[in-house]
Parts: sequence; C-alpha cells; structure tokens
Amino acid sequence: MSTVDPDEARRLLERELDRSAYDGAHVTWWDRASSAFLDWLGSFRLGGLDSPVVAQTALWIAVVVLVAVVVLVLVSRGLPRRRPRAKASDTGGVFDDDDLRSADELRDTARAALARADWTQAVLDGFRALARGLGERDLVPDVPGATARAIADRGAASFPTVRDRLEDAATAFDAVRYLGSDADEATARRVLDAERDVRRARPVRADEPAVPA
Repeated sequence: MSTVDPDEARRLLERELDRSAYDGAHVTWWDRASSAFLDWLGSFRLGGLDSPVVAQTALWIAVVVLVAVVVLVLVSRGLPRRRPRAKASDTGGVFDDDDLRSADELRDTARAALARADWTQAVLDGFRALARGLGERDLVPDVPGATARAIADRGAASFPTVRDRLEDAATAFDAVRYLGSDADEATARRVLDAERDVRRARPVRADEPAVPA
C-alpha cells in the first residue's frame, strides 16, 4: 500500500484550499483553522520521530485529517450549481421598476429593433408597447405590476376578436424574458402586428357584440 508523506499531504491540502471555488471574501474561522492545521502538518518530519510506528501513525492521522478537511470544505462551501431555468408559472411583471416609457416610445424602440434585426428586443418592447397602450386607455389596470399573461387575459375582455394574438404575444414575451429563448423575425413581427391591431381596434362593452378587427 502506497503512503503519502506529510510534505505531500500538506501540498495536496494547500492546492485544495487555493482553488478559486474555496476563496472567501474575508478571513473566516475556517480559514484560521485550516491555516493552523497546515502549520501543524508542516511540523512533522519522519526523521525527527524516534519510533517508526509513531511516524506511521502520525502520517495516517495527517492523511485522514486531510480527507476530512476536503470533505468539510465541500460540505460547508457547497458545489457550484446550475441556475434552474425559470418556468412559465414563475414569470414576473412586464416592466422593470424604472421603465416609464410611453406606448409611443416603446413602439418606436420596438420598430427600431426590428429594423436592425434584433428580434428579441423587438418582442420585448413590442409587447410592452401593447401593454402600456392598454394602460393608457384605462383598459387594463395595474399594468406595471401585471404579468404578460394577465395583460393578455384582461385585454381579451375588451378585444375578444384578437384574443389569440394577445395570448401569442404574451407567450412570446415570457419565452424571451423569463425562459431565455431567442426570438426570430416571424415572432417579432407577430408581436408588433398584435400591438398594431389592438391599438387600432375599438374596445367592446360587455353588452355589445364583438366586431372583427
């Protein structure tokens, strides 16, 4: 059975503690304890121990402690984890807190994104223009805090003939903003077309039949 001398064990431990995954922003109790252990480990020299049995015992104690240290590091610091992808049910609001742009401003930004082939940005600002327009017309309350799905559902109450286009635009927005998907040209144009159709349509009252857009 091969053994590891104390110097080699010390080098292994130093290498483990030097890895970037174990770096801390400040000195902790763990850093102090590991430093004290390294000093103690470095004090061992087999030639300075009178009994071979004692030397072997000390060596194995050092190896066992080394393994325990590595295990404790992994347990206390944890392994890197992949950030889970958001689910559609976890989506948040359509607007950032500081986004106060008007529907016209958002529409212009979306069209500019479309012109430069930035389909993803066209989808985001195109749907935001749709949502802000509904809010400016007092058709959808609480637009800044509402989700894309809620805006589509509330908008469909006033524009039932474009319900499918509203739902499609909301799905595209959520896929881009919260699921990390990249939009294509066809999707971007559908969102902007939905915004145009809703903007031009006349909202219906609950007591009147819907007029096709």
